Amino acid sequence: MKIVYRYILINFLKKFIPSFVIIYFILVLQSFWLYFDELAGKGLGLLTIFKFLLYISPFVVLNTIPLSILLGGIMSFGSMSEKSEFTAMKSMGISLKSMMKSLTAMILILAIGTFIFANTALPYGNYKFSNLRRNIKKKMPSVAISEGIFNDFKPAGINIHVKKKYGKNNNRLKDIIIHQKVNGIPDKVIIAKNGLFKSDPNNQLIQLILYDGAFYEDMTRQQKKASDRKKYPAMKTAFKEHIINIDVSSINKVDLDKTSISAAHHMLNVIDLKKEIDTLKRKTVKTKQSFSEELLRRNQIKKLNPQNIDIQKYTSINNILKDTSLYKTKDLRDLYSRAVQKAQNLKQFTKRKADYIKNQTHRTNKYIHSFSEKFTYPIMVIIMFLVGIPLGAIIKKGGFGISIVFGIVIFVTYYILSMLGKNASEEGAIPPYLGAWFAVVVLLPLGIYLTHKAHNDSEFAQISNLIDFIKHKLKSLQQKYNWK
Repeated sequence: MKIVYRYILINFLKKFIPSFVIIYFILVLQSFWLYFDELAGKGLGLLTIFKFLLYISPFVVLNTIPLSILLGGIMSFGSMSEKSEFTAMKSMGISLKSMMKSLTAMILILAIGTFIFANTALPYGNYKFSNLRRNIKKKMPSVAISEGIFNDFKPAGINIHVKKKYGKNNNRLKDIIIHQKVNGIPDKVIIAKNGLFKSDPNNQLIQLILYDGAFYEDMTRQQKKASDRKKYPAMKTAFKEHIINIDVSSINKVDLDKTSISAAHHMLNVIDLKKEIDTLKRKTVKTKQSFSEELLRRNQIKKLNPQNIDIQKYTSINNILKDTSLYKTKDLRDLYSRAVQKAQNLKQFTKRKADYIKNQTHRTNKYIHSFSEKFTYPIMVIIMFLVGIPLGAIIKKGGFGISIVFGIVIFVTYYILSMLGKNASEEGAIPPYLGAWFAVVVLLPLGIYLTHKAHNDSEFAQISNLIDFIKHKLKSLQQKYNWK
């Protein structure tokens, strides 16, 4: 019996390890292309790029492990079913649950390791990755500039807005607006139809050549007399070509290893997250209490001095305001004006506080979701095991083709459910704890159901017939349309 269990374990590992390596490299390359625009044109060395990929690896690994277990289970047990090994083992009295028990110890160790990895390596990787990404953004590229936004060139004291980039190296610009600052205050506006970026080989200087534009310069600061400021408020100067030299030597001295972000929700372990959640909840409660007290204080009538008023006759402020005979016309008009102004101020105050409490709640939800998510990673390892093993026994196919199709469908479902739960919990549509466990709640019954059906040999023929039906239809379409 031990030989059979050892064979099942070795067969599973032969499928799991290659799947893990292949999926890991695919996801790392996908992540690299996702952030390629942030890395290109920065003059980064291979070591920095290696660090960038290394720091993003913990997140990639945590997404790779469940998918690798799923594919490993489908392919290993699908292969055994396809070769009738699964049937032979059942004839020996070894049920599917017994076969799965031979892998249980390994899966539990992997699940515990996944939790430890998610609680230690993932926060550290996110911490280093976020800081490295922030520092890379500070390195100004020689010809790279974002379209549609103002790009701040601090050494030169200018902000550049470009509508469109074009040309072989994207160094030609169209519809340029430049705000030039003096002592941090915008002093000159430059508008040009076209422009060109050039940089020297040492990447210490950027030359911005502008064509067909004009200067709009504020002259009021240069005039000592107030009368002269009115006479000469601004000056416009047209030009055919204008050159701006930008020294970027100080920008390119950015320390890429410097860390300045340390307390984001994705950078903390479960202990730190619990402390931060408690702190945020106390702050939210305190904010709501102070808001209520301030609201009551602002609505309280401190002093009222109408003419010849018997205060015992009036039980509320509304009765006093309704009795207009107590006031002169001018006083009544002033009273209404003050009431309107007070209502407007109260409305603005309430809106500001409501927005602040909403943002604070949104932030708290992120921390709660991140805390709960740490525990879902090991659970998903177990769920993918429960789904993959019986699914492989049911489909009876051990190759990459059908296994990858089923694996991708299930994993994409898991990813979509995770994103839906995350977004809904952060926005407060559902409790943040439930948002993190949303995918688990949906997929766990599926794993239990498939395990039960596979163990009892239920509906094997129906699923096999479904696969054969799909293959038959595809073959018919291939013959009908002469697909190759």
